[in-house]
Amino acid sequence: MAPPFRKPPAAPPVWIAEKTWQEIESTGTDAFLAAWSPGLRLERWGRTLRAIATRPDPIPCDDTLLTPPPAFPWKAKRVIWQVEGEKTAQHLLGEGWSTEVAELDLRYGIDLSPGSAPGLFPDQRENRIFLRSLRPASLLNLFAHTCAFGVLAASTGATSLNIDTSARALERGRENFFRNKLADNNHRFWKEDVRKALPRLVRRGETFSAIILDPPTFAHGGSGKAFRIEKELGPMLLDCLRLLAPRGSLLVSINDSKTRPRDLETMVRSILRQKKIAARLEPSRRPPEVPAIRMPTGVWINRED
Repeated sequence: MAPPFRKPPAAPPVWIAEKTWQEIESTGTDAFLAAWSPGLRLERWGRTLRAIATRPDPIPCDDTLLTPPPAFPWKAKRVIWQVEGEKTAQHLLGEGWSTEVAELDLRYGIDLSPGSAPGLFPDQRENRIFLRSLRPASLLNLFAHTCAFGVLAASTGATSLNIDTSARALERGRENFFRNKLADNNHRFWKEDVRKALPRLVRRGETFSAIILDPPTFAHGGSGKAFRIEKELGPMLLDCLRLLAPRGSLLVSINDSKTRPRDLETMVRSILRQKKIAARLEPSRRPPEVPAIRMPTGVWINRED
């Protein structure tokens, strides 16, 4: 009799190169993707290692799967095991869900409890580095979540307007500003539907030298109006271009596997032609440790008028 069919175990994750690890740390960063395979990724969050499996395989008995190679001068004080999409997780070492991490010498509060977004998205780190190089005078941070782009811009002297529908996320964002001694009257936090806020900003004649448009694929909007990226992106992008100051830069980042880079670029170029806006497009930046398959589709729009 043939043995019963069983799924093969997930392939062990491959740790990033030691040189890459050191280069990331040299930027004042201790939150990044440490190892990856299609079935399992290992995320470093300060002194915490979080393992996220894409399917409910048994927790490995072999601790070496979750241990960096011997050459790495790092050892986790807390290890969390979680299955993607599930609302429970297990501590294999240590306890607690909250921590603080560094990215580019800035500090962020992190919530690793199941069902919550950590509060920092390391796959956007290189885009924050690019934003820092722009040194914008003002930033419009849409779908701001816990305001990582806002904190980065503020650290270079920019004013910021951070908009999100989640009061809890924005409160964590405010805390991140306080953590980095950046809290003052130059920064605004609006709990509002971005779709309503953008037209009002246009009517008020506000402009920004940098804009971050990083919407969710789907979300429950205000008054029961669901947000769907395929319907909403075009109108939002058009409003953002109206708000973008001359020589300003706009990042459009779409975390949707159905949105291909070519499709996004075609949409952007079509709108630029319609509105007769001169702009140079650049692909969004990818951190060296993040596989291309895990990156959002993104493009920087740099106005040339």
